[in-house]
Amino acid sequence: MAQPALVAEIPPQVVNELASYPPFDLNRYIKAPGDEKLTFTAELKDGSALPKGMILTSDGILTGIPAKNTQGLYEINVTADSDTATFSTTFTLNIKPGLTETEANYLEKLKTQVWEAMEKNLPIPQLQELMQLPISELDIYYLLERWGTLTIWNAFDLDPPSEKKLLNLKGASKHYDVYDRGSSLIMCPRDLFSHERTLADGMQTARAMAREVYDRGWTIEMAGLHKWIRNVWVELQLLGDKNGKYIDIINFTPSKGDQNAYSAEVTNNTRNVPD
Repeated sequence: MAQPALVAEIPPQVVNELASYPPFDLNRYIKAPGDEKLTFTAELKDGSALPKGMILTSDGILTGIPAKNTQGLYEINVTADSDTATFSTTFTLNIKPGLTETEANYLEKLKTQVWEAMEKNLPIPQLQELMQLPISELDIYYLLERWGTLTIWNAFDLDPPSEKKLLNLKGASKHYDVYDRGSSLIMCPRDLFSHERTLADGMQTARAMAREVYDRGWTIEMAGLHKWIRNVWVELQLLGDKNGKYIDIINFTPSKGDQNAYSAEVTNNTRNVPD
């Protein structure tokens, strides 16, 4: 009996408290055989309801405005029912702190002024006040996510880095470049200021790099954004499970979050490691 199936990994979702979360269509990731219609439901992994302010419609649209004090990392279990079968999988929703009232009021006022200036072909308002707002921990982490890089070294290759060569790795995102330096692979954003690049693009590319170093049989050491490192480690565990051979990673101890991410993929069978 054919049943609904995951056709693409559901990327982690991020939103701020009290900010509008644009409609996210789960039908892009879960498909039913033929033309069967799916009915969706969702709850947290522990069986409780979605964070206050968030809803999943029966036709698979996740949307809403997270309420105040809902900050946190949630693992969401989504179920898709067809006429003949049921399929479940999980993904993460990270609700980050909202803007302070002062920041929100200023930014809303500035947005209104910018739109009015554009409509009337007037000079864009000055941004000195925006530039003088204190830098928050959230701002710094946002920059790390946007511009984060990843380096994977062949730990036992003591030769100096060679001239860089651009790799075309299967499964890597078009928004990242991966360079081969002989004794290391380096991943970096292709266009620093692209608004199309998402966290999923970085995770996708980190996993492509993991498959490459696995095929090379390296003993590795890693440095970079922790989300990229986590995806490398998880991918290497899946490859080891599939092939019965694991590669060594030095100076790295998986955190509880790393282990939970790996366990979730194994338990829910949400990933098929490419051949």
